[in-house]
Amino acid sequence: MNIKYLFFIMGVVCACHTTPGYVIKGDLKHFSGKMFLMTLDTEQKVDTLISVEVKNGMFEMRGYVQEPIFAWLQADKGDFKIPFFLENMEFVLDADMSNPTIFELTGGRLQALREQFKKEVEDSIQAKRRVLCEEYKKSVEADSLFGVLTVRARMDNLDSLYDYKENLFIRENNNIVSAALVRGHLKELVRKKKLIQKFELLGDTARNSVIGRELKVYVERERRIAVGSIAPDFTLNTPDGKSLALHAVKARIKILDFWASWCGPCREENSTVKRLYDKYHNSDLEVVSVSLDMKKEAWVKAIEQDSLPWIHVSDLQGWECAAAKLYGVSGIPCIIVLDEDNRIIGTDLRGKELEEFIAKVLLK
Repeated sequence: MNIKYLFFIMGVVCACHTTPGYVIKGDLKHFSGKMFLMTLDTEQKVDTLISVEVKNGMFEMRGYVQEPIFAWLQADKGDFKIPFFLENMEFVLDADMSNPTIFELTGGRLQALREQFKKEVEDSIQAKRRVLCEEYKKSVEADSLFGVLTVRARMDNLDSLYDYKENLFIRENNNIVSAALVRGHLKELVRKKKLIQKFELLGDTARNSVIGRELKVYVERERRIAVGSIAPDFTLNTPDGKSLALHAVKARIKILDFWASWCGPCREENSTVKRLYDKYHNSDLEVVSVSLDMKKEAWVKAIEQDSLPWIHVSDLQGWECAAAKLYGVSGIPCIIVLDEDNRIIGTDLRGKELEEFIAKVLLK
């Protein structure tokens, strides 16, 4: 082998082993035990990256990450836990474990960015919200409708201000911190059908971060069930064991209803759906109810008790129901309305709103 080529290979190998990674140095007063560096794997399960013994209050962790990730330091005693953004830089932790609420973690460009947003935006708005909460309480006690409405309006303004500040931060910071801000109120965004709008503000780096890739899954679900989209097909079993595909059900209008026997609001909503079925079934309305039950007996009993004569299917897997996961169902009852081409024409409809919507589309 050419000696120059050999030296080149050795240089590449050495360079790989000396790639700068992260270093976490800790000074923990009044503590002896183990410290863990934790994160979540691709399946959202807790994964331990490093564990070290704390000696004389000191510890050091070294490693390397392919990309910035969300992680946390955790002690094996008590509830000491510090979340942060881990990147290949040096971090220093200083804490007094006799009062674990007091600590300082320094280092990391991304973590500093997150702390800055917290201080300048989140903490500021939260302080104003606390003041408004006190004013709201006083208005209620004084039975002042004007005061209550005024405080609510000011709270709405605070929500709008936060949204504006967050959007500004996201546009200016194309990284995992922006993705994490969106992930922080994911449930609310999904509930309000605003996740796609927020996700589209993220830059490529933020979208392709660990957290950004997780958000993409929810975005794809939201797009699948957006008004105007063709409803994803699925096949589940009826109570008598026969398989039935959603798209095989033919009707001018279909109500797709996710529910469960143990869900009180679902059982209440059954009366609304039954009124609609009785009134419009002969006008080509069909109902397909997907149960999130796990026990067939409870499922069938609820159908009989509530006198629900329409189509019922389930895989008896509870929240792991294949259809519920396909549609991104996070709460029940969840009602989606489809037209004869299985195109989604209405979502999140209940009670009077559902009745008015069905009447409108059937009487066109």
